[in-house]
Amino acid sequence: MSGQPGPRTPGERQRDLLQRTYSDWGVWEEEADELHLLDYVIALEALMISPARKTRANTPEKDEAGASISKNIRTRASALFLTLEHRKRVEETVRSAYSARSTYVHGDVLTEHTGTERLTQLRELRLTIREVMLRWLILTPCDTNDLAPILDAASTDRERTIDGPLRTFFTATPPQVLPEDVTPI
Repeated sequence: MSGQPGPRTPGERQRDLLQRTYSDWGVWEEEADELHLLDYVIALEALMISPARKTRANTPEKDEAGASISKNIRTRASALFLTLEHRKRVEETVRSAYSARSTYVHGDVLTEHTGTERLTQLRELRLTIREVMLRWLILTPCDTNDLAPILDAASTDRERTIDGPLRTFFTATPPQVLPEDVTPI
């Protein structure tokens, strides 16, 4: 709702969230961006965390090999891109989004960026998630929904498991605009 004045303190925000839990007030415009951020990060986690992880006894902060979940999400998402420059950009976008998500879900107010900067970052995150989702669909084997092992092993056979199939797909079925990191075969 747009009637709320300026930034609220964490205590006011917690009170407001509690009240909304028991009512149907909707979402204030100031928090809509944070909720979009949460949606994007949840989508990324759903794709990048191995479904096999759910069957193992892991701590919530650790993934298959004991690495932090946020690190695995960053490295797996970035592994879906063909050039080192794009992988670094994706890793930084995901790192920033995960940091903002953690700040927000732990009750702090996101204040480090202005409205315009925040919208720019959300747009970059949205476009990154869209590319990750498309590439996940292209590369995930039809007999499983677990791309994590392939992404984790990308450093040993990257051309055969990731780069080659993506180039082939985008060359055989070119979109209106070819992704920046894809060069035709």
